Amino acid sequence: MGAKGPTKRKGNRRASARRVLLVQPWIADFAAYNFWIRPLGLYALAEWLWERGVRSRLVDCLSPFPAPGRFRRTPVPTPEVLTGFSRRFARYGIPPLWLKTRIEQAGPADAVLVTSGMSYWYPGVQWTIETIRRLCPGIPVILGGIYATLWTEHARRLSGADEVLPGTLEEIQEGLCEILGLPASPARERRSWWELGLHDGADYAALRTARGCPFNCTYCASRRLSTGFSPRAPRGMIRETNALYRLGVRQIAFYDDALLVDFDDRLRPLLEHVVERRMDIRFHTPNGLHARLLTRRAADLMARSGFATVRLSLETTSPERQRETGGKVRSREVADAVENLLLAGIPRHAIGVYLLLGLPGQGPEEVRDGVEFVHSLGVRPYLAEFSPIPGTAEWLKLRAQGIVHEEMDPLLTNNTVFFRRYTGLGAKHLLS
Repeated sequence: MGAKGPTKRKGNRRASARRVLLVQPWIADFAAYNFWIRPLGLYALAEWLWERGVRSRLVDCLSPFPAPGRFRRTPVPTPEVLTGFSRRFARYGIPPLWLKTRIEQAGPADAVLVTSGMSYWYPGVQWTIETIRRLCPGIPVILGGIYATLWTEHARRLSGADEVLPGTLEEIQEGLCEILGLPASPARERRSWWELGLHDGADYAALRTARGCPFNCTYCASRRLSTGFSPRAPRGMIRETNALYRLGVRQIAFYDDALLVDFDDRLRPLLEHVVERRMDIRFHTPNGLHARLLTRRAADLMARSGFATVRLSLETTSPERQRETGGKVRSREVADAVENLLLAGIPRHAIGVYLLLGLPGQGPEEVRDGVEFVHSLGVRPYLAEFSPIPGTAEWLKLRAQGIVHEEMDPLLTNNTVFFRRYTGLGAKHLLS
């Protein structure tokens, strides 16, 4: 299928699906950590399906695990393309027997919809679909999500899915309606995902206040994964937060790409509601915040409403590279944001600054300068190893140099692998 419609495989179509199984697959990597991961895309899909008369059941291979905390780790044979790599490959998430049990407990389904995260986690998608095939023979399996969008042809060839639908829910809904035999327009009133019984009882949740990002950083795939920048209305976010709180949720991670954009119209009403209701919530921002937008007023409200983890995006202290990669932040703005957070009462240990490691053309001196600058602010630097993403400006630079190409194995774009094999940087350089 191109971006406009599905590739059809004979013998797998079911008309008028009324029961659908939604699956969050395993992670396959050298390391994985649970930074409040939640299947937000599947929640939205369940709401869309409900409107069209479909009952959904959710099987999450990454639940339940503490957050922040570790997933269950099971070493597996290292893929052939990574032969010689010193680290041990592993599957992260529930044991296979648990997946089997959960699928059986979910009951009969007319179709299985599988999401996907990081492209280089795709072996986890393959293992999950193989398990579904054994347990649900003859049932169509449809794959969407990040991997399906960024590496569509690879997913069609190797994921094991009958259909691969790249793009957002808005972009794939016509194809889904055709495959599942559903009406294009809603047939009944929408219900929220938590009203559909999809919360797993964890004390944490993830929330998005908008989709997409108005910025255009050269290393980021946000614009490939979202159609524009679409903020949510505060009323809906407040309703969701209240519902989650009643379900026992006490930790909420914001998974926005641009959380502080339009602060007064979007995030501020939600945080003021939390303060007024004296809700005992700890907020986390695993995605880096835009320091330029973190004013003293915003920091004060963040402190009063319970922000326990605050990450800022800096990426590099090189003024030239800051301009070349999108110009979203300058070092002085990060220093001001840290000062605002500290003055508001956010403890130093709760504040961290992301630095990118391994950008094309980046040398060890640039990384060291960034680390020293963040240390000078009295907060912790977090080194994020660069991973090239198809379609971004940084990908195009690397492709012109013959380092990456669209036919390569996505496993080679794993941040751990790419940094060590292709950047020329390493611990001995950074620590010398």
